[in-house]
Amino acid sequence: IGDIPAADISVITDAADNCTAIPTVLFVSDISDGNTCPETITRTYSVTDDCGNETNVIQAITINDITPPTASNPPNINIPLAPAPAPDITVITDAADNCTASPIVAFVSDQSDGGECPEVITRIYSVTDDCGNTMNVTQTITVDDVTPPTATNPAPISVECIGDVPANDITSVTDEADNCTATPVVAFVSDVSDGNTCPEVITRTYSVTD
Repeated sequence: IGDIPAADISVITDAADNCTAIPTVLFVSDISDGNTCPETITRTYSVTDDCGNETNVIQAITINDITPPTASNPPNINIPLAPAPAPDITVITDAADNCTASPIVAFVSDQSDGGECPEVITRIYSVTDDCGNTMNVTQTITVDDVTPPTATNPAPISVECIGDVPANDITSVTDEADNCTATPVVAFVSDVSDGNTCPEVITRTYSVTD
């Protein structure tokens, strides 16, 4: 609406009369049809001769916003554990439009890539102006646990003979824990001897995996 030009009688370029050399051109009125997107304003000018004979001419001014709003993609998010945080339209901080003072921001959808470690979720927000012009912005949410689990080394064992070495036993790892996985998997990895005798030291390794 702010782009409507002011009334300008010079747009009437061919005013003529059978008696009056230069008829008088005047602005009469602007009348809106009351619609929006588009709104049509009927602008009327009068052309009057020296004897008061008058005719009106009409100029139609159409107001129709066809320019979509603008906004930047919000910052991406990295989280260690699903679910993703709830949608929050306030992350769109720079929504703007050529006509609408405050475009409407709305959550559209979350689309997962179906992956795991990482899972990538594409979150879409829409920005819409008063005439229904819209554009979308996207936010990438990456769910990826990069923190390894924890566990304490089992207590050392001393035996006299090689035949007394106990079989590996994953239950000897008793305090495995993880920031995301409720029950990390404990597995036997290897027994490695130092090659010596009297004493020989065997290093037994277990893995803890989330």
